[in-house]
Amino acid sequence: MYTVKDIAYILKELVIKTQNLNDEIINDFEYQYRFVTHMNTAFISISKGTWKKWLGKEPKILSGNEQLKQNNHRSSLVITDELINDLNPSTPQIIVDDSIEAMQVLGTYFRAQFHNPIIAVTGSMGKSSTKRMISKALSNYQILQNRGNANTRVPILLNLCKLIKNPNFAVFEMSINAINNKGNLSLIVKPHYTIVTGIGEAHLSTIKNTEEVAKFKSRIFAGQSDNDTAIINGDTKHVNLLENEARKCVNHIITYSRYDHNKVKITDNKGSTTISIHVNTEDVEFTIPTVSDGMVSNAIATVHLLQLLDVDLKSCLNHLSQFKPFKKVLEIKKVITPRLKTTLLDDTHNASLPAMLNAIEAFNKQSQFYTGNKIIVLGKISDLGDESEKIHLQLVGKLEQSNADYILCIDSEMRKVVNRVKNKSITWYSDPELLLYDLLYLVNEDGLTLLKSSVTGTKLPKIATKLFEYLQNENIQIKEKQYFHYFPIEKTYAYLSQDGKIENNVDLNTPIAIEGITPLIYYIYSQKKKLVNRKIYLKKWPTNNETYFTGKEIELTDLIKAMINKAHPSLIYQLGYELFANEMERRNYISIFVEEHRLSLSSSVNVTGRFRLKERQTFTIDDLVKIYIMYNDILFENTNAVIFGDKYYHGMIKGVRKNLLIFAMYESTETLISELL
Repeated sequence: MYTVKDIAYILKELVIKTQNLNDEIINDFEYQYRFVTHMNTAFISISKGTWKKWLGKEPKILSGNEQLKQNNHRSSLVITDELINDLNPSTPQIIVDDSIEAMQVLGTYFRAQFHNPIIAVTGSMGKSSTKRMISKALSNYQILQNRGNANTRVPILLNLCKLIKNPNFAVFEMSINAINNKGNLSLIVKPHYTIVTGIGEAHLSTIKNTEEVAKFKSRIFAGQSDNDTAIINGDTKHVNLLENEARKCVNHIITYSRYDHNKVKITDNKGSTTISIHVNTEDVEFTIPTVSDGMVSNAIATVHLLQLLDVDLKSCLNHLSQFKPFKKVLEIKKVITPRLKTTLLDDTHNASLPAMLNAIEAFNKQSQFYTGNKIIVLGKISDLGDESEKIHLQLVGKLEQSNADYILCIDSEMRKVVNRVKNKSITWYSDPELLLYDLLYLVNEDGLTLLKSSVTGTKLPKIATKLFEYLQNENIQIKEKQYFHYFPIEKTYAYLSQDGKIENNVDLNTPIAIEGITPLIYYIYSQKKKLVNRKIYLKKWPTNNETYFTGKEIELTDLIKAMINKAHPSLIYQLGYELFANEMERRNYISIFVEEHRLSLSSSVNVTGRFRLKERQTFTIDDLVKIYIMYNDILFENTNAVIFGDKYYHGMIKGVRKNLLIFAMYESTETLISELL
């Protein structure tokens, strides 16, 4: 047992001043006040300046003193690097120069007093799940583990301080941040057992390749001694490097593999996986309620660890049947309502390339158990730096071989992936809300939908949450409209009066089209630039034909006028080429135009605005109204009709029933007029 005075003594070399020290018992530490739940906790108050010194940037977390001001005080000790004058006079304070350094001193001290097994887990993927599996298996014991997936330097120091509780086992999940060149905390943690779950394409914005990632991860072995054990995933990249580095520190290395068919048998079930494994002299079998190959590997690592500990192996493995990974880690979400029964695999907690491939493989294995639509929805893998395009393109083959009926993707990093995939119904979205809109058509009875992305830099995690919430609504109407890959799409029209009011009952903001407004944007831009007429010779475009052939001569003014007279795609290609110096300039202009005019994000996606299965475009009646109100003088300077579109007719006609007629998705203007007049 340690008292306030004992803590002050341990910190004596760092102490600047003490105030009101007493003999109250201290048995826990926190630096986020919301986690202080009892009086015997020492609150470590970290100033903004100290956070910045350790992080190298401004912290997002409030300073400790600010946290104290916002909460009712309930700790027996405050360790702070800024004296708190208005704190309860009876509360002891230990003032130090650097509160995080004080954590390191305390953590080092309590580690030296701790003699029970310590396990440290690292890897590019699977470390959080493996930590949770270990802790679940050891449910009958007092376990210390990271809170959530807080696995960086300062949370590790906090966990070291928490060894004051003297748990039966301590499990430390350690990221590269905790074992990098700024100071390898494995040297302080001194784990008896280490697990490396795998090496993959992560951190490549700051680390040049996966071999360097493996070298950093192998630093976890440095805190071990000869009699300790390293457990390494034999199926991962750079396993030889990891083994060689481990051999420098420990005498005992276990390399495990889910493909070791002499020792491991895996049975895929609907919503779970059964694992039979031979360890030492016994055979054990258990079932985990997850469907991921990665989770199977994590479970095998857990078994190898457990058989080294002084525990009942079979009893511990029974607990794994209740194991739950973090939310959004291949989380099986069942939708069961009177109108719909379907299943989502939400894996938007985080992503690396191996994790992405693992999720697709899990989807493939589970797809055999479902009769409805099989859908894969992907967002980007973050933190890949200059390697991003190369790594994302490695998804192409896996997607082509997948069991998905439909593949939907968002984020610019996925656009080239979509364009490379062959023989699949695959579509890229610039607008995640439109993706959600289409998903609500696609998800059907007894279907399976995988949603996979990183957690940062993409909107897919929020879309995954919204999708589940919408589908759980018992009153949801399963839409009868066809998904946009099929035809026909619903025709829509509206009458706009001279004072700008819609005369008929129509939903202005519903996505109605499968094409874009690009020709209108080009026309408006051309007219504003007042280009000098000249002869143009049509270049070689993928849409050229007998009428619009390579080398065809056309006047620039005629090319521009064609944009509001249902221009052929080759003419739209050509005008885009004439207007912009390069593709980046063109996309920047389109993006700014759409943003400034508050148009739908998907109203202009590709060069021509034409329908393409692989690039989802759409616009609303409201988009056309906005363009008319802003540019009617330009659009109708020499005409009463503005028509655009490739597969379908869209546009505006003046003077119909003394109003402006705005319409979209008609097979012809003749059909339009005959239906309305």
